[in-house]
Amino acid sequence: MGNVVVFGNQKGGVGKSTLAVLYAWWLAEIQRRSVCVIDLDTQANSSKSLRQFTTGLEASRLFDQAAPTPLPAGGQAVSLVASSRCMADVELARPELVIPAFRRSVTRMAQDFDAVVIDTPPALGLRMSAALIAATAAVCPIELEEYSIDGVTDMLKTIFGLRQRHNPQLRLAGIVLNRFNPRSLRQKAAMQELAENFREFVIPARISIRSAIPEALAEEMPVWRLPKTAAREASAELMRVFELLQQRIDCSCGPAPEREVWA
Repeated sequence: MGNVVVFGNQKGGVGKSTLAVLYAWWLAEIQRRSVCVIDLDTQANSSKSLRQFTTGLEASRLFDQAAPTPLPAGGQAVSLVASSRCMADVELARPELVIPAFRRSVTRMAQDFDAVVIDTPPALGLRMSAALIAATAAVCPIELEEYSIDGVTDMLKTIFGLRQRHNPQLRLAGIVLNRFNPRSLRQKAAMQELAENFREFVIPARISIRSAIPEALAEEMPVWRLPKTAAREASAELMRVFELLQQRIDCSCGPAPEREVWA
């Protein structure tokens, strides 16, 4: 069974879809793993960046009680189950029917892929709940602003609540510090607050504000393929974060050990 990794935060604009897409590319190109990406966000940013890998299967179909045929692994670096206009209608469905159906669909995919990566909407609802109930690991990107820290607090409550009630296999793989501005005193203060309250969950590396990242995604490629010095710097930060994140995802022992130090 492959890992099922959910990228989620109950606040938008924190780089959730960006990191989900780049993580999937990193798994496929650097780790040589087969990856399926499921886009549950109606904004469909992940679907736009990965549209070259579309499978023709829409993510809304995964909530059908008659589960679709699992996607075959192989043939391309990433397999995309794209978002669609029907995705918002899922929120109106009966949870007791569609959540088990989604979980069965994801479980079948995890049998055929080394990893299933799920991008979620930026609000708690049926789709995010279904994703976390089907997941083995959750990643919470955060931008170091006051409201973002409030959002991650709510997200942690959701993760631990769903783990206790519905999915004991779910682990918080880590909080990822994204779009960090080293010149911002406000962000440095927020990082200190986050470290004091959630140190065992925070990945001890960070991703700075990098123009090369959105530029690469606009070109529908991972940033390490962009022939620029700025892209190499962004890639080095992303690689470090993903390596630390993957250590936690692949390890069954939960949060990272205390010997990890902040970069």
